[in-house]
Amino acid sequence: MSNESKNTVLALIGGAVAGAAIGVAVGMLLAPEKGEQTREKVRQKMQDFEEDIMDKVDDILDKVVSKAENLVDKSEEIAADINVDETETTK
Repeated sequence: MSNESKNTVLALIGGAVAGAAIGVAVGMLLAPEKGEQTREKVRQKMQDFEEDIMDKVDDILDKVVSKAENLVDKSEEIAADINVDETETTK
């Protein structure tokens, strides 16, 4: 994964966290409910948000692992081709 891709992912996650925090703060200020009910709603929303972020991080990690495995496979194929070419030229 390139540095640019990593920075993009980190920016996305950072933006999502900042957006969630702002949303929670505004929601608490505008909520017509009792404090206890508001806190419970905020707690539940944050848990849901955490689960969503973790799912997205897992998806990204799966993609990175898949690409890394593909790179390993390709490098092994190239190495095998180089070895074949070297043995043919030494005959």
